Amino acid sequence: MARPGARVHPHLRRLVIVLGLVTADAAAPLDPDLVPLTTALRARLGDDAIAVVSWDDASVDWAAFDAVVIRSTWDYTERLDEFLSWVEHVDSVSRLLNAPDVIRWNTDKHYLAELESLGVPIVPTTYVAPGEAAPEVSGVHVVKPTVGAGSSGARRCEPHEVADHVAALHRDGFAAMIQPYLSLLDERGETEHCFIVDGGAERAGLTLSHAFRKGAILVSTTFEQEGGLFAKEDVSLRVPSPPELALATRVLATDAVQRLGDIVFARVDVAPFADADGNESFVLMELELVEPSFYFHLDDGSVDRFADSLLTWLEARGLCAAS
Repeated sequence: MARPGARVHPHLRRLVIVLGLVTADAAAPLDPDLVPLTTALRARLGDDAIAVVSWDDASVDWAAFDAVVIRSTWDYTERLDEFLSWVEHVDSVSRLLNAPDVIRWNTDKHYLAELESLGVPIVPTTYVAPGEAAPEVSGVHVVKPTVGAGSSGARRCEPHEVADHVAALHRDGFAAMIQPYLSLLDERGETEHCFIVDGGAERAGLTLSHAFRKGAILVSTTFEQEGGLFAKEDVSLRVPSPPELALATRVLATDAVQRLGDIVFARVDVAPFADADGNESFVLMELELVEPSFYFHLDDGSVDRFADSLLTWLEARGLCAAS
């Protein structure tokens, strides 16, 4: 039951739902979205209806939740097999969001190659599997693992440093990816498009909630870490340009994404790109479908939009039990 004075979601006045918001022990105090989202959902459903839990907490009874929403499981990159086993278990006893096939596809950045094959412009990328030699390159490049979050394992490399960092990633059990450093990021940053589910639609799609600018992280070979999990980020609210938004929308409309299961939130990161002749365009940096930060504090209405869209979507699918 909602606490006195709480603003209850209009469609849930006589309904009860138990939601799990999933984080990791080390990530919870660093997640900028966790407190505002928990507060917004508890205001709608009541304090007892929302639980914040760590994905690897063995004491959690996942079957007790009507739905489980991944938010900041940022340590999964070092324990991917364990994490994917957890994903399968939770989905067998509850409703996991986003869906397991979405998570499996999106946790490995080889998905970028599939999107490129469908015509999506991406940062030029070379993948180097363990046992393969790194190619020779010219100019500054970024080398990072294909399984990583928040710039974990990423490094800005001069040409002579690329092979060494690839080898280091291979020793740690990761495939590597090599991309030219996008110098336009230093001035312009990326535009991160935050999409939420259109909960009231018969066939739910995704609609833009807000967008923000993220400043370049790898401007040097060293960068500040937050809690040992990810690079400290410089973010501010931004209105995307029409070409940026068009690319973000195009990514979500691809067959590769459309064939996946339930997606109730997505972030599409778009970067400015200049080719060898200096011609400028935009490319997909990443498609974030597992645990993207939305930085709700940047846009006053964004957390309410997220909470309302999620609850409307859940109700439409019978994931609320009558009280």
